[in-house]
Amino acid sequence: MNKTLKISSLLLLVIAISFAFNSKIFQTDNSGKIGNILSKVLEFDNDASKKHSVWIYFNDKGPGAEQKLSDPKSLVSERSLERRKKVLPENQLVGFHDIPVYQPYVQQLENKVTGFRVKSKWLNAISVEVMTNQIYDIAKLDFVTKIELVEKYKRSKPVEEEIDAPILNDFKDSPLVDSFSYGASLTQMTLIKANIPHNNGIYGQGVIVANFDAGFTNYQTHQSFTTLPMKIWKKKDFHTNDTVTIASHSHGQATLSLVGGYNPGSQISPAFMSTYIICRTEVDPGETPAEMDNWVEAAEWVDSLGADVITSSLGYLAFDSPYPSLTWLDMNGHTASITIAADIAAHNGIAVFNSAGNSGSNSSHNTLGAPADGDSVITIGATTSTGVRASYSSVGPTTDTPPRIKPDIMTQGSGNQVASGTGYSTFGSGTSWACPMAAGVGAQMLSANKNLTPIQVRDILRKFSNNNASPNNQVGWGLIDAEKSVDSARKLDNTAPVILHTLPFSNTPITDSLTFKAKITDNGIIRYTRSNEAPRVYYRKNTGSGWSAWSFVNKFKVSNDTFYFKIPGSQLGTSVEYYLAAQDIALPTSKISTLPAGGSGINPPGSTAPTTKFAFTVGTTGITKETEQPLTYNLFDNYPNPFNPTTKIKFSLPENTFVSLKVYDITGKLVSELINSQFESGVYTIDFSANGISSGTYFYRLSTNGYTQVKKMVLIK
Repeated sequence: MNKTLKISSLLLLVIAISFAFNSKIFQTDNSGKIGNILSKVLEFDNDASKKHSVWIYFNDKGPGAEQKLSDPKSLVSERSLERRKKVLPENQLVGFHDIPVYQPYVQQLENKVTGFRVKSKWLNAISVEVMTNQIYDIAKLDFVTKIELVEKYKRSKPVEEEIDAPILNDFKDSPLVDSFSYGASLTQMTLIKANIPHNNGIYGQGVIVANFDAGFTNYQTHQSFTTLPMKIWKKKDFHTNDTVTIASHSHGQATLSLVGGYNPGSQISPAFMSTYIICRTEVDPGETPAEMDNWVEAAEWVDSLGADVITSSLGYLAFDSPYPSLTWLDMNGHTASITIAADIAAHNGIAVFNSAGNSGSNSSHNTLGAPADGDSVITIGATTSTGVRASYSSVGPTTDTPPRIKPDIMTQGSGNQVASGTGYSTFGSGTSWACPMAAGVGAQMLSANKNLTPIQVRDILRKFSNNNASPNNQVGWGLIDAEKSVDSARKLDNTAPVILHTLPFSNTPITDSLTFKAKITDNGIIRYTRSNEAPRVYYRKNTGSGWSAWSFVNKFKVSNDTFYFKIPGSQLGTSVEYYLAAQDIALPTSKISTLPAGGSGINPPGSTAPTTKFAFTVGTTGITKETEQPLTYNLFDNYPNPFNPTTKIKFSLPENTFVSLKVYDITGKLVSELINSQFESGVYTIDFSANGISSGTYFYRLSTNGYTQVKKMVLIK
C-alpha cells in the first residue's frame, strides 16, 4: 500500500514537472529580443494568461519604404516641412522615422496579441496588450527586433504649499510695459522680464505651441482663454482618441494659462497670441499608473501638424508595483521611450520644454524624471517669487558619459497666478508651473525669429540666464532673461520681409477710395501696432499739373499675413503711382523691403521711393458712363453688329460690384479681356476693337458678383 502510494506520488511529480517545462511560463528567451525591464517582470510571472502592455519593435518598415520619402507632403504637413528646413538639409526634410509602421507586420500580430494601443512611426514599434504566453511566440518572428514593457509611471504632483506674499523685483533698466495690466501675474512675468517683449510688440504671434497634460478644465469658458480669445487650433484626447471633447483637469488648466493666458487685470502670460494645440496625454486616476505611449503618439501628431514648441509639465520615474522602476541611473537620454521621442521632436525642429520634476535635491545622484534627461530637451527648474531655487526642484546630472548639467534654466514655480476653476489661485507650486513660463518665452523668441533651431533657443536662454558664468546641477544656467533672449533672437534675423502684390488693374472708373491687399511675411515679427513702424502703402497723384508729394496709408485690416490698405479717392483723369514698404524689428538695424524693390528708409519704412512703381489711371480709356441709375443688371446687344473693326458694348450695374468683360471665339478661346476691375453702379459703354483678329463669330461675356450674361457678335472684314 505504501509502496503504491510512493510510486503514484512520484509519477504525479514527474507529470507535473513535465507539464511545467512544456508550459509557456517556464520558457526562456533564446532570441535576445525581450528587453531588460520585461525580462525582470517575467522572472516573477507565474500566470501564463497575465496581461502586459509592451512595445513590439520592428526591424524595418517593409519593402519599398524609402520610396515614400519622394513625396514628403504625404508624410507630414507643409508647415512641418517649413519648420524642419531650419535644422535639416533641403533634400532630407523627411527620413526613416517619418515612414509609417509597415501595416502587414501589424496584421501578422492581430492573432498573437489581445489588443492594440498605439503605433509609433518614430520608434518603429506598436504598443499592445499581450499575455505572458504570447510574448515568446512573438519574439520568434523575424521582423520583430525587441519586446519591452511600456513604461508605467506616477506623475510628480504639484507641491502644495502656502505661498508668501509676492515680492516685486525692481528692474530700473527695463521699464514695465504700460499698455497691459498684469494683475497678480506681474511678479512671475517681471521676474524673467517676459513683459518687456510685450512692450516691443512680441506676443508669440505666428508660433504654434502644443501643451501636453492630463486634461484642461474650462478652456472654453475661463476668462484667461476667452478674453482675447486664445487661438486653440487643434485638440485631442489620446486616452479616448476624441478630437472634439477633451477631458477636464485642473493641472492642464493651470499650465495652459501660464503659457498663453490673457485677462487684463488678472493674468497675462508670455505667449498669449500664439496658436495652441492641446493634448491630453495622461490619465490621472489616483494611484493607477499613467502609460506614456500617449506622449509619444502626441509628439508625432503635433510634429506632423507643424508645431514649433512643446510644453510638457510631466516628469516620470517610479513604476507602480509590481513593475521594476526606472531609476536615476536610467536618466541618460536614451533609455526611456518618452525621452527618445522628445529628442526626435527636437531633431525635427520643435523646441521641447519639460519640467525637471519635484523630487528636490540629492547629494549623491540626480532626481530627474523622463524626458527631462533628453540631451535636446530644455529642462526647467523652479524658483520662488524672489528668484531663489525652490527646495522641491529636481536636480541633475544625467548619467551618460560625460554627464550633462540639468536643469537647463529656471523660472518661477512657486506662488504663480494660475487659472483655477472659474477664477484664479496662487496656491500650489512645482516645476509644472515653471515649465510653461519658459515655453512662453521660447514662443516669444520664435515669434521674433522663426528660423531659430531648438538648440539655438536653448543656448540663447542659457547665455542670458543669471548663473551662466557657473552653471550647476542645482539651478543650471539660472533664471532666464526674456528681454535679452528675445533681443538676441532678433539680432540673428538677417532676412528682410517678403511682400507679394500684383497690380489689380491699370485703369478704373471708380473715383472713391480703392482697397489694395498684399501678403507680407518675415522670419520675425512685422510689427503693425505702431504706426511709424508698420507696413504701409506710399502713393502720389497727378491730375495734370504735376506729381504731388508722396503720402502714405497704414493698413486698415490684417488677416494672418494679408494686409489691407486704402488709397483715397481721385477725380477722373488722375494718374496714381504707389509702392509698398515693410520692415521687421531685427536688431541692431531693422530689415526693410519695398515692392517694387529699390526703396529705402526705416522708421518709417520705405520713406525713399524705389525707381519703379505700380501705376493706374482713374477713368478707364474707351469707357463712358451715363447719368442714368439702373435698377437691374443687363448686358445689351453690341452695336453695330455685324461690325468692322470696332463696336460698342453696353452694360448696366445696379450696385457697386466687381466686373469682368471678356471676348471669346467660337471654340471658347479667350480673345480679349476688356474689363477686370471694381465698378460703381451705373450704365457703361466700352469700345471693342477687333484689329488683329480674323472674321467670324465671337461671344462677349459679362460677369459680376451676382450676374452673368453672354451675347453673340459677328466680325466681317
